[in-house]
Amino acid sequence: MVGLCEVCQEVEFRYTCPRCLKKTCSLQCSKDHKAKEGCSGVAHDPTSYISSEQLKNEDDEEHESNLLVQRDYNFLTQIKRTVELHKRDGKAKNKRSLNISYTDSKRPRVEESQSRRVIRRGVNCLTLPRGMQRSLANKSKWDKPLDLFVWSIEWVLFSSKDGIEPFVHVSHRIKETDSIVESMGKIIYDKCCEFYQLHSSDEERPQTKEDRTEGLVKSGLCFYTKWFPYNTLEALDSRKLVRLDPSNKSIAELFRNRTVIEFPTIFVANQESSIPSQYTVIEEPDSSWSKTPTEGDADGVSAEAPVEESSKVMVPAQTMGSESDSDGYDPGVTMDFLAD
Repeated sequence: MVGLCEVCQEVEFRYTCPRCLKKTCSLQCSKDHKAKEGCSGVAHDPTSYISSEQLKNEDDEEHESNLLVQRDYNFLTQIKRTVELHKRDGKAKNKRSLNISYTDSKRPRVEESQSRRVIRRGVNCLTLPRGMQRSLANKSKWDKPLDLFVWSIEWVLFSSKDGIEPFVHVSHRIKETDSIVESMGKIIYDKCCEFYQLHSSDEERPQTKEDRTEGLVKSGLCFYTKWFPYNTLEALDSRKLVRLDPSNKSIAELFRNRTVIEFPTIFVANQESSIPSQYTVIEEPDSSWSKTPTEGDADGVSAEAPVEESSKVMVPAQTMGSESDSDGYDPGVTMDFLAD
């Protein structure tokens, strides 16, 4: 009877065997069916070759079905659904990751060679299209509980030994008031110990942040960042490096008026000769420190750049303590980066 289990003929069927399409009502009936009819219960491989004669022999006039035809139909239906899902997901991802350009008079088309620029805490930040890896890794933002800006920073450690790849790591929530050595977390510190032998094998590594910071200051490591032409709007990678002060200036002071792509990159080496040949260390031009991006720049570029504005005023005494107040850094009105 149609609708009943084909094994016990008593209860309405609930399951269908994927191999022979036998209808069963329970696990016990399914086991009995496999034992009596020698059915494996495993669906046919949809990619295996089936001859036309074998295909015809599988016709079941009583149930008006053909197992092999049903197998092929299910396989093709599954492929169609998979392709449709991939196309739909691809359109959604492309819509989020690609910048939309407009040709109408109200919204002029943006040149593809230029990137969107924002000024974050005095730093000229070139932003990449959404969906790109570096854009997704950027967690820089204004931290309301700390009442200051926290950066994402990419660290690149060059080994002094040949044949060892540079170590790359992105740290988040780096306070703008910290120096470079204060910003280096335990992961970076442990890698520095491995790369530059900051401690002998029998010497115990310092456990507190203060001791690690003091050790990094005494280590004599060299710190660099990428140099970009002032007020550039092209997010092209730079192979020119300039040296940074690791302990006497805060992150905010070091990167003020500099250009970065999304967030700063800091290179570490035990000596300048350890830097790979594709990079060139240069003396920083004075012009990069003498100008501040303002709306009235003569070149007219920064007048079009979107600037992040806020009415918040930073109060260092609330968050940094007396030791950090002595660095003379006065950020004034903050340029808050509001993350999407």
